Amino acid sequence: MTKKEKLSTSQDVAKLAGVSQSAVSRCFNKGGSISNRLRLRVLEAAKKLKYKPRAINFESNDIQNSKLVGVILPYITNRYYPEVLTELHEILRQNDFRVLLITTDDGETVNDKLIQPYLKDKLIAIISAAKPTDAFVNSCNNQNIQIIAFNRNWNIPTTSSVSCDQKNGGETIAQYFYKQKHQHIACINGYKNSFISQQRTGGFLNKLKLLKIQNIVTEQGFFTYEGGRDAAQKILKKNKKITAIFCANDIMAFGCIDYIKYKTSLNIPKQIEIIGFDDVSAAEWQTYSLSTIRQPLRQMAKLSIQLILDNINDNQFENTHHLIQGKFIQRLTSR
Repeated sequence: MTKKEKLSTSQDVAKLAGVSQSAVSRCFNKGGSISNRLRLRVLEAAKKLKYKPRAINFESNDIQNSKLVGVILPYITNRYYPEVLTELHEILRQNDFRVLLITTDDGETVNDKLIQPYLKDKLIAIISAAKPTDAFVNSCNNQNIQIIAFNRNWNIPTTSSVSCDQKNGGETIAQYFYKQKHQHIACINGYKNSFISQQRTGGFLNKLKLLKIQNIVTEQGFFTYEGGRDAAQKILKKNKKITAIFCANDIMAFGCIDYIKYKTSLNIPKQIEIIGFDDVSAAEWQTYSLSTIRQPLRQMAKLSIQLILDNINDNQFENTHHLIQGKFIQRLTSR
């Protein structure tokens, strides 16, 4: 009995041709921009490897179905997720994909019942910021639907992921507070079961521990403006010596800022520094001018769509994981 021959992938072609995997995708996708010189190199490598792109006829009557991508987002009322959707929609549209928006009722997870009504729509991929259940993953696998975790990594074998390094962002803020010689520090986290909150506040608090900062107060803010405002009040009641607060997202930071501005005599940033996470558009407003960790949403969106394009050209899923560093943006809420 002969061993089944392993099918070549776009990654194999890219390696042999000495080009990026995205160049291989552009070569085989209709309308892809690539020079004649690189195209010849890719085609020659593909010929040697007997590489065959996945057969999807983008000029057929099925184009509207075969280029449909589902985007699953939790907490759609949170200002961050509409900005995520804007970036994803723009890049998907540029690549001639249609978008199906699905929102979850229970936030961090998405179950099989949510996807069932859309299986008949011939989804080619799902980009999800909510964790799928095993049944959800199995349904997608059975229908050959690619799953890409957006700004998450659940370590599910059949999913790829594109994420900002949340843990590193938290560590960056802890290191900054340490350099500023703060000794009484507070942290406002989101939901206890939130992957994002666990990564950001976990990185922050573990780094402070390593730096031997002991006077730390934590409160839950539920990722909302009201939660951040109420948490700030509780923190300052617990410890009036607090001089620095990290909020696990910008929305909570806005509530925290407004409470301190209008309900206390503390000066921001001279007496107390506040730093958020995400860099939503409102963080730049003069009202807040919030120091924060900027997530590279456009880069993350481009990488997610590139994974879909690469998969279209291959005859099998290649699950890959990308971790991208955020950037500390310093504005007027820190010194």
